[in-house]
Amino acid sequence: MKNSYNDIIKDLNSGHIKEIVFSIKDYAHYHNCVISFKEDFISSYSKIARIECKLVKDDSETVSFLPPFNEEYKLFRLGRKGSYSLKQIWNRVQIKQINY
Repeated sequence: MKNSYNDIIKDLNSGHIKEIVFSIKDYAHYHNCVISFKEDFISSYSKIARIECKLVKDDSETVSFLPPFNEEYKLFRLGRKGSYSLKQIWNRVQIKQINY
């Protein structure tokens, strides 16, 4: 299983990864984060791809991007410690599951 940041992002952008479930080490608020590749049908012949980041269960911290994944977007708000992108916080990511 490839778990390097660059491999995960490449596979996510291509749609090869359908869903990745993870937590942020030592930060209970982000204990069940899900980033998924979704295809929404806009008509019977057309669909649009998006990458959805659902960081908490109540959808209050959910954001979507049209591919490619916006690596610079500050997804995680760690209180006084500031806001971080997935790339900046990758060393604290604990992957629970990857669905291809």
